[in-house]
Amino acid sequence: MMDRLLNNKVALRLIALVLACILWLAVHAEQGSGSSASTGVTESFELPVRVETSADEVLVSQVPTITARVTTNLLSLPTLASDMMKAEIVADAENLGPGTYTLHVAAVNMPAGVRSYTLTPSTITVTLEPKVTVERTVRVNVVGTPGQGYVLGKPELGAGVVEVSGAESSVQAVAEVAGVVDASGLSQTATKLVELLPLDQAGKAVPGVTVTPSAISVTLPITSANQAVKLTPAVTGSPAPGYAVASVHLEPASAVEQGLAASQLPQRGLLVPIDVTGLNRPTTVSVPVPLLPGMTSVSPTAVTAVIDVEPSAVYTVSNVPVAITGATGVKLVTPRTVNVTVTGIEADVRAVERDPAAVQAFVDATGLTHGSATLPIQIRLPSGLSAVSVSVRTATVEAVP
Repeated sequence: MMDRLLNNKVALRLIALVLACILWLAVHAEQGSGSSASTGVTESFELPVRVETSADEVLVSQVPTITARVTTNLLSLPTLASDMMKAEIVADAENLGPGTYTLHVAAVNMPAGVRSYTLTPSTITVTLEPKVTVERTVRVNVVGTPGQGYVLGKPELGAGVVEVSGAESSVQAVAEVAGVVDASGLSQTATKLVELLPLDQAGKAVPGVTVTPSAISVTLPITSANQAVKLTPAVTGSPAPGYAVASVHLEPASAVEQGLAASQLPQRGLLVPIDVTGLNRPTTVSVPVPLLPGMTSVSPTAVTAVIDVEPSAVYTVSNVPVAITGATGVKLVTPRTVNVTVTGIEADVRAVERDPAAVQAFVDATGLTHGSATLPIQIRLPSGLSAVSVSVRTATVEAVP
């Protein structure tokens, strides 16, 4: 059958025609494909503008985005979007000085497959201001409360002053730099990093400025709310004539308070007023324990004061020398000595009779460098005694040239 087909001229001609058509279609299909590959494709991208300024200037105006219309070929199209992420639009504003300017924009780092591009708009308007740096104090606002049974002491800031930099108008609007730290549930001292914000007079954040450092450490001292505090008697009033207070004892001599940290308690203890007015014999009374500002409670709320009152005695110590303290090169003009009458329980007064030097008189000449001055005479006595009278109340001193 194949021999018959090969000997048929008509069949051979038909086969040749079909092959020629197939060849023609293949050639033109390849040419068409090459033409499509070389056809340009245009895509649009919205890009921000980077304005380059001098170190001593700050951009204060809003900068619009730029539309970049990019033409590439079909082969580069699949990666165009990711390649355009490296492209940048820049405007040069260096060394222009403060003011408002119209600048041309330019594209950098365009992808290699980009044939051409256009930028719209081709110019932008910018305003520059001088860059300034000032110092501002830091305020930290503590929110939340420590855990039950604990109190917060005074926060300790890692920096009390920071620098605020930016455009002059923006920096001038910064009234303070503040941060917020949370003390909720704390049961022990903690140190936290607190972000700082520049705020205006109304407490709103000021944009366009830089705070250095941008965050500081804040230590929150946490102590137990129950603090033991010493109770110290504070005698008020005077006993009956002819009597003196020999001693006052509080039972108990300490209490437990809530509300103040140990560091906030007075070193000499919590003063408990004891009124001895008119007493002429030993007395035991119940007195309330006062609360200091910041204390929420104290236990016990009252203590027993044991007051020992004894007959008093009076004795006058004569010719007590007047000394000068607080300065050198100052001499005493007059008087040289004074007489001091003291009173107290008989045993203490008799001790002064045996040792008159225990009673001292002096004037404080601190700050006197020239000329003369009249200063009050002060008396220093052993514990339990008080001065009834001093023969001369003032002394004249003179700076030695």
